[in-house]
This record gives sequence, structure tokens and C-alpha cells, in this order.
Amino acid sequence: MKKIICFFLSFILMFLSISAFAAGKLSTTKENFWVINGWTTYAYAYARIENIGNKPINVNAGVLEVYDADGNVITSTDYMSTYAKTLQPNEYTYIKLSKDINTAEDVGKPDDYMLTITGKTDDSSWTKRLPVETKLSLNETNGWWTYDYMYVTITNNTDETIYNISTVVVLLDDNNNILYLDDDTMYSYGLLPGNSVVLKKQISSTFMDYFKAHNITPTKVDAIAYIDN
Repeated sequence: MKKIICFFLSFILMFLSISAFAAGKLSTTKENFWVINGWTTYAYAYARIENIGNKPINVNAGVLEVYDADGNVITSTDYMSTYAKTLQPNEYTYIKLSKDINTAEDVGKPDDYMLTITGKTDDSSWTKRLPVETKLSLNETNGWWTYDYMYVTITNNTDETIYNISTVVVLLDDNNNILYLDDDTMYSYGLLPGNSVVLKKQISSTFMDYFKAHNITPTKVDAIAYIDN
């Protein structure tokens, strides 16, 4: 009788483990937090999110909380920018949350943060990704001034004209830490089959000044070009 009970217990545990794995599962593989002083003070949180399960999953929601040195909440936001949000197994994407920080005297300085990301299964949604090539161009001369740019070449590898192509462009260092993130969408333009288009995004000088002041060196660019349904 004990052997039968053990067999059934083993079967149930195996079934539960298989059922638990037969789903999408989000994992945060990179996470960065910056407090940038420009016209106002903003907290930025970036993350690289990967689906480590074996079914598609959507990046659904996120919350950023910023704390002072005593653990008090300075500010929070649940407004999250999500890109290429339907992830197939082993696919990844990026997210961004940002919030201005109240500079009143009774508010402490930001010292720590917590970022929470959740996923949701939705069989009716999908994301089509397109091939990209990227290039980082720092100190590019334009007239009397120099600028820092991220370039993305997007190619339509399908047999149809594709509209509403969105792109997330991410500045990285040698360790793939997320330094800066920007995005763009071709709302009114279509990309013909077999053709390519080049996207040029300027890196914020406020961020570049911060990186130089803190000995942070941007070295490369990652990008995802996609169509979300």
C-alpha cells in the first residue's frame, strides 16, 4: 500500500512540475537605476526581461518604488513603457519606468529602489520581430556641434509591406548594463519587402554628461524592431 501511495505521490508531483513548467515565465536578466538631474530630477529604471519558460507570455505590468536612506518611499509609479511585449520562449525585451522626484526639503534623497515586473498569458496576442543591425557613433560632428547617436538598420525580411514598425534602442556598456533607452514608431510609413531603413536616435546630452562624470563608458547598442498585435 505504501508503494502505491508513493507512486501516486510521485506521479502527482511530476504532473504538477510539468504543468508549472508548461507556461511562460519572466526573468529579469539585467536591471539598472539612474537618478538624473536635468531641468528637474528624474529616477529611471531599466530592465532586460527574458521568457525562460516554454510558452509565450506578455510583459504585463510593472511598479517602480524609490526609497531614501531610511527606507521611506520618496515616489513611485506603475506607468511602464513596454516594447515587443509578447515573448516567445528564450526571447527577451526591455522595459522602462521613470518618475520625477519631489525636491521639497522634507523629502529625502533617493538611495535605493525596487522594481517589480509581472507577466500574463494571452493567446490572442503576438509580436513579429524584424532583423536589425546597430551602430554606436559618439562625438559625431554636425556643423559647429558634436552629437552622440545610436543607429539601427531595420530590414523587412517578409513578402509583404510592413506598417507600424516600432523599435526600442538601448545603449549598453561592455557588461551589457543598460545605460540609456529610446524608442520610435513608423506610424505612417511602410517598409517594402526586402528593403531596409535606418533609424537615427540622438543620445540625451544630460545622460552623456552623467556617464562622463561617473566614469561610465558606453560601448554598443542593442535594438529590437517589431510589430505588436
